Order: sequence, then structure tokens, then C-alpha cells
Amino acid sequence: MGMEKAVNLKRLLILLGMCLFAISCTQEPTAVPSPVPTAPLPTRIVATRPVEQNVSQCVNSFIVLDTVNYSDGTIVQAGEKFLKEWEVMNYGTCDWVMGYKLRFVSGDQLGAPSVVPIAEVAVGKKGKFVVEFTAPTEPGTYQSLWKAFSDTNRSFGNTLSVEITVQ
Repeated sequence: MGMEKAVNLKRLLILLGMCLFAISCTQEPTAVPSPVPTAPLPTRIVATRPVEQNVSQCVNSFIVLDTVNYSDGTIVQAGEKFLKEWEVMNYGTCDWVMGYKLRFVSGDQLGAPSVVPIAEVAVGKKGKFVVEFTAPTEPGTYQSLWKAFSDTNRSFGNTLSVEITVQ
């Protein structure tokens, strides 16, 4: 009788295994999404007005014709006020109008303002860049570097310098 129970148990296990296999093989129904109604996209209106560009077509440039006074290495008395002048030619294609300026960019400012206006100069004409400086009271060699800027605040041309020696 013990053997009969073992055979019945074996049959039961096989039958149970077959049932589990049959259950796992049946597919569940897949949900099918229902279509979503769509509205037509709005039509984009094409621009009919041309885009305006406010870009200057001229070029700013200058050449230094002469360092009128205070060439590099000039000896200056301590605390002395002096005017440095560069004779230049407007070598670009833009007239220099109100708003053009020289700006201190590096070195020793030497008591000068940080921005100095540039006189109006037409294309192809000569002009002067002029900056008033004050020599330091301490002995030494000092250099001040300046750059020209247009009325639209764009730098142009070479960097200008003044170098003095205080004894």
C-alpha cells in the first residue's frame, strides 16, 4: 500500500504540473487603445515684413602719424600735469562723430579720466587724440595704455601708450 500512495502522489504531482503549465500558456487579452480624436494644427502666418538689421557697414580704423609730444621714456617732474597728443588719420570708412572715445585699458592711469572724448574727424582726415595726465610723485617708469572706441562701444585700431620716467 505504501507503493500505491507513492504512485498516486507522483500522478498527482504530474497532473498538477500539467495544470500549471496550461494556465501559464494561456494569453491574457491585450488592451487596445481607443483612437484619440485630434484637431488640425493652427496654420502659422508667414512674416511679410523683412527683418531689419541695425548693423553698421562701415569700418573704424586709424593710423598714428606722429606722437606729437612725450615720446616713450620722456622724463617728467613728480606731480607735473602734461598733455599727451597722438596725431592720427581716420583710415576707416566711418566718420568719427560724437560718442567716439579713448578709454584707459591697462597700466598706470596717471591721474587721467578713464574715458576721454575723441574729436570728430571725417574719413581720410587728420585729427588728434589728446589725454591730460598727472605724473606720480614717486620716482619710477610708468606706462598707460589706451584704446579707441566707436559710438557703438566697439574698440578699434592699435593700443596707444604713453611711457614716462619720474625722477
